[in-house]
Amino acid sequence: MRLHVLAAAALFAIAFGVRWWLRQGLVLGDDPQEFAALLHILSNGPLLADQLHLRFGGWVFNHLGFWLLGVSETSFLLPTALVTSTFSIMAYAILVRWEYGRLRAFLGGLLVALAPFEVVLGSLRANDSYLELAIAAGFTGLVLLERRPVWQGIAVAVCLWFGFYVKLWVVYVLPALGLYYLVGRRWRAAASMTVTSLILHGITCVYWYTRVHTFFPFISFHAANYPVPPADLPELFLKYLRLIFVGSFEFPTTLWGWAPHVLVVLVGVKLLGTISGRLPEPLRLDRGDRLLGTLWLSFFLFLEFFPNGFQLDAYYSVPRIFRYLAPLSFPVALHAAKCVLDVTRVPMGGLPGGAVAVGLVAPLLALYVSQAVQANGPSRLYHETLHAILEDVRTIDPPALIGESVLASYFRDLYLDPNEQQTRVYIVSDEHSAAEYERYLTAQQPTMPDGTLLITGLGSFIHYGAHIDGFRLAWFTAPLSPQWKLVKEYALLSYLPRPERARLWRLERTPAERSTVFDGKEDLTSLRGIDDPVVLFRSGMERYDANDHAAARQYFRKLLPTTTPEGENAAFFYAATFYRQGDWARARHEFKRLLRRDRHGRWEPAAYWHLATCEKNLGRARRARRLLAGIVRRFPNDPSTTTMAARDLTRLERRRGGVLVDWWRSWRGLTPRTAAPASAGS
Repeated sequence: MRLHVLAAAALFAIAFGVRWWLRQGLVLGDDPQEFAALLHILSNGPLLADQLHLRFGGWVFNHLGFWLLGVSETSFLLPTALVTSTFSIMAYAILVRWEYGRLRAFLGGLLVALAPFEVVLGSLRANDSYLELAIAAGFTGLVLLERRPVWQGIAVAVCLWFGFYVKLWVVYVLPALGLYYLVGRRWRAAASMTVTSLILHGITCVYWYTRVHTFFPFISFHAANYPVPPADLPELFLKYLRLIFVGSFEFPTTLWGWAPHVLVVLVGVKLLGTISGRLPEPLRLDRGDRLLGTLWLSFFLFLEFFPNGFQLDAYYSVPRIFRYLAPLSFPVALHAAKCVLDVTRVPMGGLPGGAVAVGLVAPLLALYVSQAVQANGPSRLYHETLHAILEDVRTIDPPALIGESVLASYFRDLYLDPNEQQTRVYIVSDEHSAAEYERYLTAQQPTMPDGTLLITGLGSFIHYGAHIDGFRLAWFTAPLSPQWKLVKEYALLSYLPRPERARLWRLERTPAERSTVFDGKEDLTSLRGIDDPVVLFRSGMERYDANDHAAARQYFRKLLPTTTPEGENAAFFYAATFYRQGDWARARHEFKRLLRRDRHGRWEPAAYWHLATCEKNLGRARRARRLLAGIVRRFPNDPSTTTMAARDLTRLERRRGGVLVDWWRSWRGLTPRTAAPASAGS
């Protein structure tokens, strides 16, 4: 038993080490949505109107990582690396049960641990890996618990229930499972699985009904898909095959390596051996081959051909991207490993079987690692460049930073420590192509403070074809303004269709070129003759409610010099127009002016809350915490505002560190990470 534990520990350590060495970072187009959902769930709990939140199997491990370790790139990527590293242990256990011996089972576990696609999936964050976990764990339970049919049924039901709340695609294993029960006449296991599934799904459905008044919200709100024109179906059906046997659409890199090719060749040999009866016993199909082959082949056929939307009026599909193949990876990698081990069981001139196994598997393992490095190459280049830029931004500590929108949001919400950096991060919204970013930069540059840093060449994610998004100078129609001075050049991003270097620029103006940020005044000539405060305020609010903020400001501005109640209200909503537009610096300025004007007015608590939110969005979390703590302490008679402040304060505290981080700091006698008490007006 001790040797099995040591083998499992070694397999896990090797698998995790390779995944962490080749980690890719946040490189998928889904990461922004997934990360935002996790932040919301961490702070406010799941939103049951959002199908992404309802699929709790896809985020529960990351939520646990954030809760334990705080919000960071490490805690975002760690769960996937840990989960996929366990697959090698499952493979080892299955091979031991199939009597391959400890050495061969260990080598088979290594082949699963280092299979290129397994490494690719484990070195980024994709919820499909959790669906693969459900299928891998279910198959492991199926094999290990065959002699205990009741427990086998329970284990399989639990795994499939969990997988169902990652993705509906878990139902694609049911035909293979039904065939297993039918051919083997395993009625007790089938009954146990059925009863357990009914109990689990019944309890879950009742819970959903009590919360959202429907028994099947996950099915009601499944992810969007689209009908595929019949003429496009041949190309569609070739995509998964190309991803498996050729490689990435976007880069000249492999994804699966030789694992599927080895599998197809050796299964073909074993099929011929079975039909002819002339090949040695290890080169004939056995029960393990039939179990694994039925699983991965049936799942692939359903994933490939069955409409993803589960509607039959047309063929519905989602964009076919490589991570959707994750559920196939474990059975394919394990079956390929098993076939290789079967070859080593053929007598070879009196050579020791262990030496033959090592001699055959070792070169294949080296090839697998080489192909994994190649598959992760573009993403690793992106990740290394990103962190080089991040280190320089932290050192410079600029007043402001601007980059492609998703990349900039990662800098603000994930990478920059608000307790050490006072950097405002510009988030460019509703812009995608390089041409749109070029126009945005031209329009907004006059309002940016001197010392602003600009990241060019580097976008947010490299998969899903977003290669012309952001500040891509290779796609700009004109050079950058001479006010931008080059700070540093980084690696050539060779994976781009027009390769360019990532660059960091600093905005440096002459004194004559500098502009004042808060010098805008509204033109009030159109309001001459309108002096009734009630009419002015009502007209301003009509435009405010219609999101015409520029027009609303004219009416509010005319009321600012007055001492009427409408003037006090107008001062608040004047500041709120900038807040609604995301102009945090200007909103901060106006809310501070409101507080100087009406120190103890009716809008004081709300003004402090908006001011705290502005500080937070400007990267000044320490100031935001002080303001929020002051609101909670000073305004108990305003429960609505204090509740929001307490919620936001909790959210900021959770973002700083997790339970384990706080315990570690406490154990080492370091200062607890708590908000310093201060007055709300500080």
